[in-house]
Amino acid sequence: MSKLIQFFRDMKVRYKIIMIYFVIGLFPLIIIGTLFFSQIKHSVIQQVQISTSNTIDLATSSLDSNIKIYNNLSDYLAYNETVANIVSNDINNQFDFYKELDKTLDPMLLSVANFHTDLEQVTIYARDDIVRHGSTLAPITQIENESWFTQASHSDTPVWIINKDKKEVINVRKMPTLERKGILGILYIKMNYDQLFKSFNNFSNNNNYGTYIVDGNNHIVYQNLKFDDDRLPEILSFKDVKGMVKRKADNVIYKKSHETNWKVYYYHSRDSLSDSRLSEAANFLVLVMLVTIVATAIALWATSKFIVSRLEALRNNITLVEKGKLEVMVQSQDQDEIGQLITGFGHMINRIKFLIEEVYESKLAQKNYEMRALQQQINPHFLYNTLSMINFMAIESGQNDISKITLALSDFYRTALNKGHNTTSLADELKNMNAYLDIQQMMHDYEFDLDIEIDDDIMDYETPNLILQPIVENAIGHGIDLLEDRKGVLKVYATVDEENVYIMVEDNGVGMDQETINTMLSQNSKGYGMRNVNQRIKLLYGEEYGLHIESIVGQGSVVIIRLPKRKYEKRPDQK
Repeated sequence: MSKLIQFFRDMKVRYKIIMIYFVIGLFPLIIIGTLFFSQIKHSVIQQVQISTSNTIDLATSSLDSNIKIYNNLSDYLAYNETVANIVSNDINNQFDFYKELDKTLDPMLLSVANFHTDLEQVTIYARDDIVRHGSTLAPITQIENESWFTQASHSDTPVWIINKDKKEVINVRKMPTLERKGILGILYIKMNYDQLFKSFNNFSNNNNYGTYIVDGNNHIVYQNLKFDDDRLPEILSFKDVKGMVKRKADNVIYKKSHETNWKVYYYHSRDSLSDSRLSEAANFLVLVMLVTIVATAIALWATSKFIVSRLEALRNNITLVEKGKLEVMVQSQDQDEIGQLITGFGHMINRIKFLIEEVYESKLAQKNYEMRALQQQINPHFLYNTLSMINFMAIESGQNDISKITLALSDFYRTALNKGHNTTSLADELKNMNAYLDIQQMMHDYEFDLDIEIDDDIMDYETPNLILQPIVENAIGHGIDLLEDRKGVLKVYATVDEENVYIMVEDNGVGMDQETINTMLSQNSKGYGMRNVNQRIKLLYGEEYGLHIESIVGQGSVVIIRLPKRKYEKRPDQK
């Protein structure tokens, strides 16, 4: 909880105001509007479900009526003695037999077909010693291989056989009147598939619905789809719960045909419901939300303009002051708290500028005068002339070592003083370091070796003046001089990448532990040279530049100098 409170405190004022407006204004409105719309939607969905369920009831009742009519028709023909007598007559007198068919059987069956226009065929299959007579009588051998023949030949009641793919509907059964005469007869009634299920076609305005009718074995006998039929296994797996099966997002309405025990499943997606009242409620809610959002946006704009914008301007001005630009960029004539704060800030900055000019700049000028006086005490020409005289006298006396060390000392001071400049080229910095190392090698009687490899391509990059000498001095004094078991080696090499120049000073001295490394560049360091070099580089180029030390006790150390990759531009007094 404390973290949440702190997060709110750290949030920008603009965002705090937006959050407050949202919590007080929009958030309750959204909740109320959502509940209102949800209640209306629930009511509309219930009404649509009731209406749809009534429609399915009517369609199922219509199907039952048609099925009952055809079953009654089947019973009438199957138990008709006249039909049985005609079919069972002696066929030896073929003329009388077929005359009876034309006179009695054909008119009876054709009249049935004419009366029920959706009937496509009424045929009696009996005996195997007769010749097919039109569509009314045929030998039973023609249907013995049908898949439904066994079921029909053992059923005294109508058997419905439906092929959804071929759109075929037949009603078949055994004829008891013929069976009593010792003849197996099958009554075959074929009807129009679309006419039988026409009550289930297009009775919904839904864009995502489906109607399935399945038999007792869950075989589909009819389907009318407006969605992917991959959902069929889900729908057929539902159990009847008071005539209605509910899911989270969809509805399945279940009805049962009393004449055939067929099951009717009607599926519709809740997302596709479209009712005028639901649309009106949604439109009204959207209108209220839009008006509220616009009003809130206007309020936020006004608050931002009169409060937050002034605070942001003050904050930006403070940021510039933090960077050292002591200029008042924001003004206000308002007398409220923010206006008074801006006015007070301006007075404070003016006072700070006055103090800087009166105190800091005067002190700085005093320091400059003292520095110039100190520089006047050091006459580089007098020093160079003196060293030149010593060199001449050493040559005259044949003292070559004295001449060599005198020249090295002259080069060292010439490059170290650098005419008062803070930066130089890497080439001149290497001259300074080499002059110092020449003196050190003579002082150490050449007890350590040098390995200096730096490409000429990077000699003209910029470097701060006098940064290598303190590092090599530290490597000799605290690393190589303490060796007892091997000869010291001092390596200096460099490399560059796209943005940086890296100079490495490596020795094979005694090394140092991590604690010594950590303190070497800090304020607690006993030595001043390395720390001074690191601070000078950071002041000139930024905190990302400076020294990095790596060392292994007993093996040696390496100091890595990181500088920006920048060409050195000579000043007029250096050309």
